[in-house]
Amino acid sequence: MSGVTSAREVARRLGLSHTAIQNAERAGRIAREDDGTWDVENVQRGLSGKPARERRVKTDVAPDQTGAADDAPRPVGGSGIASTRELARRLGCSHTSLQKAERSGRIAREPNGRWDVEKVSAGLKTRATPAQRAPHGSRGPWAKPAQYFSKLDTDIIGPVRNIHTELEAARRALQRAAEQIAALDPEILRLERACDAAIAAQERGSE
Repeated sequence: MSGVTSAREVARRLGLSHTAIQNAERAGRIAREDDGTWDVENVQRGLSGKPARERRVKTDVAPDQTGAADDAPRPVGGSGIASTRELARRLGCSHTSLQKAERSGRIAREPNGRWDVEKVSAGLKTRATPAQRAPHGSRGPWAKPAQYFSKLDTDIIGPVRNIHTELEAARRALQRAAEQIAALDPEILRLERACDAAIAAQERGSE
């Protein structure tokens, strides 16, 4: 039976989440096959029974080597490391840093799904290609040089350049209007009283 290369596909077939598969692999309950693929039946047995690492030790290692098998890496195809955490331990870096380097393309697995320690070490010493920035022409006018604003100032003509004069004239006009309204207040009050008196006299005459 051919294996499955994607852990997400294994999770889909077993009705589990991709995170559950990853956690089980980290805990040693399941492991990839020698060719780097997943055996769905073995994964299912590993999730319901003993860790895959223990089963491999009992079946693949001679009795007198059992004590040393737990600490030894499990090379496949003659070379390479299957576990990213084991690779991080050997290189003295964090598991997260290797994941980031893989996403940025600085390091990559071998065709058999394993890690080559020397290639990874060399890849970590290289820098990722910086992302291209947008050209300066796409930026707004606030990013333009000072010469742009000096030219803009010379292009402004007419009342706009003397806006403070216009504002001062408007302020004075409002002040004059307020003074005129204040002067009319006594006259308005006199007219209101005369109107009230006329209405009262008319009411008395109609009685």
